[in-house]
Amino acid sequence: MQIIYTQGRKSLTAGVWHKAEASQGATNCAAAKLISGGNVLMGDTQNPDRVRLTLPGSAWDALVRTLA
Repeated sequence: MQIIYTQGRKSLTAGVWHKAEASQGATNCAAAKLISGGNVLMGDTQNPDRVRLTLPGSAWDALVRTLA
């Protein structure tokens, strides 16, 4: 799992793993990637090959709004 630095970005770039700006120095984080169909794939930076969670774009938006 290759992570890019978000540098304050509020949206996901398709096909690229992102983790929260607040956790850029950490290695045990959740990461998210926008995939085809507008869905968001979630993964664990310490276990990049394990089962991931796929969220519809609307659920991702709701999660981000709730946590903001």
